[in-house]
Formats: sequence, C-alpha cells, structure tokens
Amino acid sequence: MDWQIWEQRLHALLKQLPTEEAIVPLASRSWSLTRVRNEEAIITFAERLEHFPYGFLLWEAAVGAAEHLEANPALVAGKSVLELGGGLGFAGMVAQSLGGRVCQTDHQPGALTIARWNAQKNGITEIEYRIADWRDWNHKKKYDVILGADILYERKMHFHLEEIFRHYLSPKGCLVLSDPKREQAFQFITHLEDTGWRFSITSRKVYKEFDPANGDMDVIIYEGRWG
Repeated sequence: MDWQIWEQRLHALLKQLPTEEAIVPLASRSWSLTRVRNEEAIITFAERLEHFPYGFLLWEAAVGAAEHLEANPALVAGKSVLELGGGLGFAGMVAQSLGGRVCQTDHQPGALTIARWNAQKNGITEIEYRIADWRDWNHKKKYDVILGADILYERKMHFHLEEIFRHYLSPKGCLVLSDPKREQAFQFITHLEDTGWRFSITSRKVYKEFDPANGDMDVIIYEGRWG
C-alpha cells in the first residue's frame, strides 16, 4: 500500500465525521485509539461509500478479545497471528505487545490506515498489514493463531471464513474469535464443531461504549482447534 496516499484520503474523510480519542484501559496499560464516535454518525455518510466503514468504529468484541489475550498471553506469545477484519487494530496491537508476530488484514484500506495510526500512537511497531478479501483469499501463509473480533455477523461469509480457518491455520494452531452473543455466530461455531473442530467458550463482561452508565455487554470468546 502507498501509505502516504491513503493517509491523505483518510484525513480528508475523517474531517467529515465526528472522531475522538477513545482511552481503553486494560489491566496492564491504557490504550489510545482514534475512532469515529458512534455508528449513527456515519450511517448517512456511508451511503456514499461502496462499503459501510465498520472498521472506523470500536466494537465491544474487540475490547473483549484484547482483554482475553492479555489474560492469556501464552495464546500469542512467540506465535504468528493473523487478524481478520482488523478494524481499528486494537486486538492485533495487544497481541503484538504480548510477543505475537501479527499480520492485520482488512478489505478496506482506510481501516488498515487507521489501524496503523493507532499502532504507531501506542508505540506498537512491526505489525504487517495486508488488504484481504475473504471471498478471494490469496495470502497463502499459515498461522499459529487466527484472531477475529466480531467477524461472524454475516452468514453469507461463513463459508469463506471456514475455508480460511481450515487451510491457513497451522495444524496445532488456535482460533480466537470474539462475538457479542450473536445467534448466527453460535450457529456457525456449532457447525464447525460438527465438522471436526473443538471449541472452548468463555464469557467476558465489557462496558458498552466503555461507560458504566450504559450497562455492559457479554462478549463470548471462542477458542477453537482442529481435530
């Protein structure tokens, strides 16, 4: 990617949207993330774009994934990690900080650009960034960990994700998928178990929009292994 061009485009785009620096505290440190303030702010604007810019938002599932990794650093320490749908880059940044070798992917260059900004702002370097389309996956490397935060929301993409999981996770590798209790996600995980995957399931409470006054959200963490 030509980062300079995409940074210029992203600067121009974000001038038209309400952005803020979200401070997200984890046990070891706080993280500063540039994000669009809320989903409603970009719905009308998104009508002019080819794809809805989900990656400009900070989703609770990403926070849940980051907390889970921080609590279980051995999942990623010293391992190659592929993040699907990296968005703002939060979960991948935490994985890199814990000793993972992270490749973040997204199908939107703007999302990867803002992820790269956020990594630099938090002193995280050496993450690899790749444009990737799940429907036409052309990145042939295998990884020890495949990480995804809130990527199971669209049923028509499940077939493509299953193909990536099966072919690009190392034989003894681990899936780490976080999801805000979507029914279609649970159904997909059940399908994977029926085809030979084994999953452990844990739940984390994440403040919705990181404000206790808004209540909290259950984020489900699925750890999966083949066979």
